[in-house]
Amino acid sequence: MENPLYIGLSRQVALRRQLDVVANNIANMNTAGFRGERMLFEAAMERGGMKPSDKIAFTIDRATYTDFTAGSLKPTDNPYDVALDGDGWLQVQTPDGPRYTRDGRMRRDVDGQLVNAGGFPYLDDNQQPIVIPADRSRMEIGTDGLVSADNEMIARLRVVRFESPQALAQTGDVLFDAVDAQPLPAPDTRIIQGKVEQSNVQSIAEMSRMMELTRDYQSVTRMMDDGQDLLRSAINRLGKSA
Repeated sequence: MENPLYIGLSRQVALRRQLDVVANNIANMNTAGFRGERMLFEAAMERGGMKPSDKIAFTIDRATYTDFTAGSLKPTDNPYDVALDGDGWLQVQTPDGPRYTRDGRMRRDVDGQLVNAGGFPYLDDNQQPIVIPADRSRMEIGTDGLVSADNEMIARLRVVRFESPQALAQTGDVLFDAVDAQPLPAPDTRIIQGKVEQSNVQSIAEMSRMMELTRDYQSVTRMMDDGQDLLRSAINRLGKSA
């Protein structure tokens, strides 16, 4: 009689985790360069009765994986905004080491460095921060990543790609850690100035998924309640017959 309860609990845990993932996707559907996440599930078979053939299946949330589908490009006409057309990644330097991002919303800090929203500098192809001199105003970024100010070349944005993007680990603020992955040159990726890559989260699809998961969670809860009612009824009948 307890098997339905255990099965229901395993399903509830998996659904709750999936709801968290979908909620995070929805919360970031307007975050530039964000990549949505998905869940991988697995059915674990366990012995559930006296016979070896009596088995029950539990739901296990095995892992999350990132959807690396590119987001759409939004024009901003801001010369400090760039988007990537291709599978490349921009590199920024953080206190924890290099990180990789598709968020190209740059700004100049007090030292003239091109930095992201977190204040981390974007790196050039020599893996050094890109510094725009204070006396320069008009900045241009070519499709090859060449950064110039007032028609004078400053540096070239470092753009890399990865053989297997799934090896990248999200670390927050649309930054990814390469972990054991090796960054490779990305000559086929174009830099587009004045545009920003939007989140790849499809708002309508995610909202529909959220409603479906909520209904599933409620259905499992009702099933567990019904199972508990049956268990209590059986115990009461046994007590009366005794």
